[in-house]
Amino acid sequence: MSKSWRCILRGCLLALLLLGAASAQAAKTEITIYTDNYAADEALSRVARDLLETHYDVSVTLKQVSVGVAFMGTARNDNTLFLAAWLPKTHADYMKRVKDRVDTLGTLYNGARIGWVVPSYVPKAALSSIADLKKEAIAKKLDGRIQGISAGAGEMQLSHQAMTAYGLKHHLRLVTASGPAMTAALKRAIDRHEWIVVTGWSPHWMWERFDLRYLADPKHVLGGKEHVDIIANPSIKTDHPAIAAFFSRMQVPLPATNAMLADANKTSYDAAAKRFVAQHPDLVQSWLKAD
Repeated sequence: MSKSWRCILRGCLLALLLLGAASAQAAKTEITIYTDNYAADEALSRVARDLLETHYDVSVTLKQVSVGVAFMGTARNDNTLFLAAWLPKTHADYMKRVKDRVDTLGTLYNGARIGWVVPSYVPKAALSSIADLKKEAIAKKLDGRIQGISAGAGEMQLSHQAMTAYGLKHHLRLVTASGPAMTAALKRAIDRHEWIVVTGWSPHWMWERFDLRYLADPKHVLGGKEHVDIIANPSIKTDHPAIAAFFSRMQVPLPATNAMLADANKTSYDAAAKRFVAQHPDLVQSWLKAD
């Protein structure tokens, strides 16, 4: 064989190898994790993304959507997950619609809570319970407003129920906004030492930054402590059992979550997620261990 033909053959072989590598890369499985703008969900979804892309042959996309879309998308679309199903109460209506079309892989953390929150300098003697908000003097101090978050949030659905249950609709208005708009309003009020009630939850970085307390909910409209579950499209268990097993082991202590959220508030979700992984090697390894 002539030298020129050998060069041509080598070139063809190299081209085939490169084409094969490109095809293998193109065939890498795409996983979508829905996020809902809740601080803990945004941070922990980034932790999961970083670990999956490092230890499994997948590419992960974080897709920020409303809560309802996260539940429906997980039920309808292959290779999708949602790491923030608050149960048994906050997201009960959403879960009821999809429970037969999704798998619950595990509980991400326990002890989550939603409720109406005030700065601790608001006197307990005047305002300790949601029932106190019906008093005209209290409503006036709050400028007739309760600061809420996005309309589709399970917390807002329950908050509207609380407005009815406690007879507050003629005294106060539940303001729809985003999570960041809620915390911005809270900070402004605290800087001015003004009264404010916000629809809050924990874990959240605001508990690390501000001195706050929940209002009592004697009618139990907003629920008690909850668990936050990881739900997945059934294709995850069927086609990617190792990834399903990873998520079944992914459990985070609440104090560690709060600390990560405080870090994220000062830096970014991406940076805080990377620091979390670096600072908790034993915990992370327990999620990655072989079955």
